[in-house]
Formats: sequence, structure tokens, C-alpha cells
Amino acid sequence: MYFLGMDGGGTGCRAILSDSDGQILGEGRAGPANMASDFEGARGNIMRAAEQALAGRDPGRVRAVLGLAGSNFSGMGARMEAALPFRARVVQDVTTSVRGALGQADGIVAAIGTGSVCARQLGGQIRTIGGWGLRLGDEASGAWIGRALLMRATRMLDGYIPPTPLLAQTAGELGGAPGIVTFSLRATPAEYAALAPRVLAAEATDAAAAHVLDAARAEIRAAILILQPREAPLPVTWIGGLGPALALADWPMQSPLGTSLDGALLMAREESTWQT
Repeated sequence: MYFLGMDGGGTGCRAILSDSDGQILGEGRAGPANMASDFEGARGNIMRAAEQALAGRDPGRVRAVLGLAGSNFSGMGARMEAALPFRARVVQDVTTSVRGALGQADGIVAAIGTGSVCARQLGGQIRTIGGWGLRLGDEASGAWIGRALLMRATRMLDGYIPPTPLLAQTAGELGGAPGIVTFSLRATPAEYAALAPRVLAAEATDAAAAHVLDAARAEIRAAILILQPREAPLPVTWIGGLGPALALADWPMQSPLGTSLDGALLMAREESTWQT
């Protein structure tokens, strides 16, 4: 028996294959795997990454867990499972991220990158907050921070707040009010998120940057407070491109044990994954 772990989202997907002893046998990479926006494209990329990892091995001897972004809302997980030539379980990417970061231990994971989601693992059960996407949420994410920066810039242009170097520079680069509007009408979450590093870099010297990041941390704090049990607080593991930079010292911190890909492979090897 072979075990395949995969993770995927809007920018790409990865695969890793092991044998029954946990020895890594192969790896693969391919393009985006967003089922909601392009099911057939996602399936094709998943297969390309899987085939690289399998390297000619029999897919009939494979058990695979796929952690795919947005799978909880797209309703397409079962369809994807049926469309693959190996036995598969499709779960949220946050589920595999939690398992990779915490293993079987109790704790909270704050995953903050282009998007954002927080999750608690307690007694083997996972509860999540967020992951709604930029249109409905993704508070404190890179995309959310970038959009918040442009919202502060429009308030500066309207005269609500005084100019700051960061706001003036950003507005100027985009071409003023017309350019900001044009950008907002076409920008993807990743393009908004590309503005986040400049906000982080200016936090100590720019009032607008400090305002945006104070708001981001307040959102993170609110989410984690919902997840924290009333008894002894759980440690928080900060992952994603922005997780460590936005980490709060309110609770004990814990380093991640592994990645989302590690979590998917761990789940694929667990017999409990295949009992339902």
C-alpha cells in the first residue's frame, strides 16, 4: 500500500508519496487546484502532481488525502474523490494544516497568508473560524491588509485623515484616485496581498500602517478568544506567510511540527481516515 498526501489552492498543488513504513518515495508539483473556479483544471493539476509522485506505481494501491482550499464551501469534494483513479479523501486545507502543525496534540493554529483561518484541535476534533475568502472575510490576511491600506488611502484623499508617507507613496504608484479604483476593480486577493509587506515594514514609522496592523491583530485576537477553552489556554501555532509576523504574545506559542503536506500524508496513513 502507498500513501499520498496532497495540498492545493489557487496558486498550485503539491504531492508526496510514502510507503507503509513512512519512507518518502516521490514528490510532485503542478498548477492551481481550485475546484470551485475550475474543477477540470484542478483535477488535471492534481493528477499531474500525483503522477509525478507515483512515478509509474499502481494507483489502485494508493490511499490519498487531499487538503484543498475552499473544499468545505464548494461542495465538490465528493465529486473530486470520484474523479480520481485512487482512493481519496478531500478535506479542507486547514484540516491538513492543523494536523501537520500539531500532530495529534491539542492546540490552536492561526494560518495567515493571502487568506486567513484559525482552527482549534481539541480531543481530536477540529473547529475552524474564517476561511470565507476576501469578499466575505479573511480578516487580517495579506489580502485584507492590502485592501485596508487602499481604504485608508481613499480616506486620505477625501480628507478624513492626514497624509502619511505610506499612503502618499501607495496612492502615487497606483495613479491617484482613478488608479486606486481601477486596481480595486480587477485586483485578485494575491495582488492585494502583495501590498501587505510594505505595511508591515512601515509599522514603526507610519500611522496608517500602525492603524491597519492594529486592526488586523484585533481581528486575530477576537478569533482566537472564541477558540480558546475557558480552562487552561491552549498554545497557539502561527503559520503562513504572515502568521509569525502578526503573532500575539497573549498565549503560549508553539512551533509547527510540519506543513499542510505533512498533515495530509499523516491523515492518509491513519486507519481512522478510511473508516467512514
